[in-house]
Amino acid sequence: MSDRWAEFGQAGKSRACRRDAHSDCAHLVGVGGGFNPRRLRPEFGAGLCPCACHLHCPVATSGKRLTVPPKAWRESCTCPGAEQVRRRLDDAGVEFPDFGEMWEDARRRSRSRKEAFESARARAVGKTRDEIREIYVAELSARGLKVPGRDVLDAVVERITGNPLPAARLGVEGLAQMAKALHQLVRLFRSGN
Repeated sequence: MSDRWAEFGQAGKSRACRRDAHSDCAHLVGVGGGFNPRRLRPEFGAGLCPCACHLHCPVATSGKRLTVPPKAWRESCTCPGAEQVRRRLDDAGVEFPDFGEMWEDARRRSRSRKEAFESARARAVGKTRDEIREIYVAELSARGLKVPGRDVLDAVVERITGNPLPAARLGVEGLAQMAKALHQLVRLFRSGN
C-alpha cells in the first residue's frame, strides 16, 4: 500500500529536484498560497520544495510546511540554488510582499473606513445627499484613504441616510462576480489537466 502523504509531497517538487539536479534547486517553488492538507489550513508565502535534499536548510523547519514567509526564504535559505535565484530577483527588482504587513494594512484601512463612515453619519443630520457626500469624502481624505467609485460612494451616502439596500445590492453583486471568477478559475485548472 502506498503512502498518500509521500505521493502528495512529490507533486510540489521543484523542476530541479524532479530532474535530480539537487545542486541547482533554490528550495523555492513559487510564491502564492493555497490549502495545506497536512496541516488542514490555508498557507500563504514562498512555496517550498519538499525534497529531502533540503532537510538541512534552516527554512525547512518541519517538513510539513509547504510555505514560509518570503522574507524568511530570502534571508535564511542556504540551499545551493538559492543565491542564484536571489540574484536574479534582485536584478529584476522583484520584492516579495510581506503578507503579514499586507494583512495589517488592510485591517488598518478597514478601521479607518469605518471611522470615516461613523464620523460622516454623526455629522449628516439635516444635510443633503451632496453635503453628506462631501463630508464623507473629506473624512476619507483626512485618513489618507482612496475615495471609492461613484456607485460605491452613492451606496455609502444612502447607507448614511438610513437606506442600506444599495450597499447590500453592491455586496451581492460583488459576491456574484467572485463566484463567476472562481468558477472560471476552476474550469481553467481542469482544462489544463
